[in-house]
Amino acid sequence: MIQDGTARAVSMSEGRMSITGVAGRFVQGIGRHLRLEASSLRIVAGFARADDGLRETSRIEGDARVSGDSLGRAGFEGSAGTIALVLRPLPAGGEARILLTLGYRDDESGYVAELWGPATLFEALKRDILTGAAEHLSLSATTSLWVREEERDASPALPVSWHLGLEPGGQRSAGARGLVESIDWGNAAESPAEPQPLLAAPAEDELPDDPVSDELRRINWSLKLLLLLLAFLLIIVAMK
Repeated sequence: MIQDGTARAVSMSEGRMSITGVAGRFVQGIGRHLRLEASSLRIVAGFARADDGLRETSRIEGDARVSGDSLGRAGFEGSAGTIALVLRPLPAGGEARILLTLGYRDDESGYVAELWGPATLFEALKRDILTGAAEHLSLSATTSLWVREEERDASPALPVSWHLGLEPGGQRSAGARGLVESIDWGNAAESPAEPQPLLAAPAEDELPDDPVSDELRRINWSLKLLLLLLAFLLIIVAMK
């Protein structure tokens, strides 16, 4: 495994990632969702300087954990315990979807998950936190995280180990993006039910395991990643 500060060669080929010194390969787009559960939800208000004056930076924070599976960093030892969760409202007129980013910061923050949701969702959750009706939160998301190749076709009943990728320089973990399929919250007395996907899983994700369907699955996944990238670029443009 890689020690912090040690560079390793990273290669990508046909949707698979290989890292020098790490046994096996990693793949994306396995047709299964990452599930997070969060508690200690709290509202943080604030403002920051912007080119045209002040910009509101209000957000909701919480302490999250991966439910059922585990999350680590490709090439590094260990897995995530508590994940710092941050939920921010999208700019006015932004996407009507809930976007997710996952990353690792080389400081005390460690693993971080950031959600960007419509203002209506943000205000509804904020209201329920203030009234004590939202102490726990669960979400299910499709992400660009990696799993080991041998885990790609694992049974849904079995846990898998998700991984952040590795940047081209081979020293730092790369971030991941995702699209939240469902999100639920509730209080301590009545924890939120297991999130159910808002949309049925695309048929392309359930193609038989043969060379042709495998190639179609990679193409389908590449299109999903492209749409996610465009969504995040629109957020960046809207915030400027």
